[in-house]
Amino acid sequence: MLWKLFIEIVIFCIIIIDFSYAFNDSKHNDTYECKLGSKTPYRCVANYDDSSLKYADCIEKKIWLILRHGTRYPGKKYIPRMINELPQLQHIILKNYENNTTNLSAGDAALFKKWKLSLTQRDMMKLATEGEDEMIDLGERYQARFPSLMPETFNNQTYKFRYTSTQRTEESAKHFAVGLFGWHNSKNIWFPAPIYRDPVLRFYKACPRWRQEVDKNSNARSEKTKFLNSKIVKNMLNNIKKRIGYNIDYETAHLMHTMCAFETAWNQSTVSPWCKIFSLNDFRIFEYAEDLELYWIDGYGYPLTYKQACSALKDMFSFFGSKEEATTTAYFTHSGTILKLLALLGVAKDTHPLMHDSFRLHQAEKRLWRSSIIDTFASNIAFILYDCASQGPSILFMLQERPVYLLGCPNDMPCPISIMKAAYPDRDEECQFDVMCHITT
Repeated sequence: MLWKLFIEIVIFCIIIIDFSYAFNDSKHNDTYECKLGSKTPYRCVANYDDSSLKYADCIEKKIWLILRHGTRYPGKKYIPRMINELPQLQHIILKNYENNTTNLSAGDAALFKKWKLSLTQRDMMKLATEGEDEMIDLGERYQARFPSLMPETFNNQTYKFRYTSTQRTEESAKHFAVGLFGWHNSKNIWFPAPIYRDPVLRFYKACPRWRQEVDKNSNARSEKTKFLNSKIVKNMLNNIKKRIGYNIDYETAHLMHTMCAFETAWNQSTVSPWCKIFSLNDFRIFEYAEDLELYWIDGYGYPLTYKQACSALKDMFSFFGSKEEATTTAYFTHSGTILKLLALLGVAKDTHPLMHDSFRLHQAEKRLWRSSIIDTFASNIAFILYDCASQGPSILFMLQERPVYLLGCPNDMPCPISIMKAAYPDRDEECQFDVMCHITT
């Protein structure tokens, strides 16, 4: 018994090392462009090595993909404020610069002078050009890795596509298809009509108990609230005040940070003046604040949050077990689905939960739960079914186009499906969604 526990601990350590070091380079540690939380562009984590994956004596049979939509425009929470408040702040900052009451450089001031907001209400939550490109590129790379599963010619019996009832996921699906089939041929693809509160792609929308006990529960955001009231955040706001010569609260600082994040995501060659307001440590603080919220709302904070993701995982097992011709399932969804599914799988789980007073313990380069890595725009999860001569049907798990070896699975090999089914819910009895999501009176 003890030797088995020891082996599991060793394997768990391998998972942590593989996952963290796959993204541990200078762009994540030394620059702000890849520390933008859930608004980080996918180029920060993309795996540009699209060579096919080969495992000895294993033949790929099916692939099940689920992808967050690509880079988008802001939503109704931000666009009106950006339109109304940011030009006023721009004017104040430039006036203070002229009065020599800021710490901005001449180059920073020049960026502010040239800045003009091009957003309109019509852009709200729509897929941006960068998001279109992310999806096209993902389609091309996945096809290059798995050409036998994802042929260049569309066949309704080979491909199963689905997206939620939003413009950003619909357009993501269509541009992913462009990557697979080209612009001309992709126009002939049949996509099923989206399902309201899709039980697989957006299961949490159909879970009243989660919405009541977690999403609408103020206590679930208490760690983030405490962090925002901490000395760390107050010191950051004081430093920003010195930088721009103007006193602002966290909500205003966060608005400027959000503009910085979106403008960075939209265009790699553009430097947003709003990013010049913050130090590298400020970006770490904003990132940690968002990670705290996502950890408790969409991650490991409450068991119900990730247990409800069993409906998505069960769909994967069902697809792999079916005798239908289809070799590829590709779903297009949202951040909330990706994070909950990762938590159900035990991916990016830190030894200690994220708390308001553990920013130093969970410094950006050390913790695993980092939205800037696991929840970028266009984040993607893939399961690939193999038939292996030595161990039979097996499943490879991939995150952001990289293999990740799950707890209890062999390292550097697809995981025997028997181990996967023993570890994760694959049957109705193990995934009683209606029961767990029912509100008891």
